[in-house]
Amino acid sequence: MVHRFNTLENSFSIGSSHSLDPLTKLKTRFSNNGKVAVLCQHEWRPKSLVTLSAEYDPKSIMAPSRVGLALALKP
Repeated sequence: MVHRFNTLENSFSIGSSHSLDPLTKLKTRFSNNGKVAVLCQHEWRPKSLVTLSAEYDPKSIMAPSRVGLALALKP
């Protein structure tokens, strides 16, 4: 939960995290302004991660949804 003093607005998010298998995690987040976010993270080598994320805002019709791909490598 977040409270902004300059605009006197409150906002909150609720999320979940699920382990699909020992190497894969799925996370979701829903906020009170309608945004939905999903993240899927897979450890394909020890300490090396591939992440796919997406965010959708149904109130913003003209703006496209966000999609991201990240690769984190550790020796």
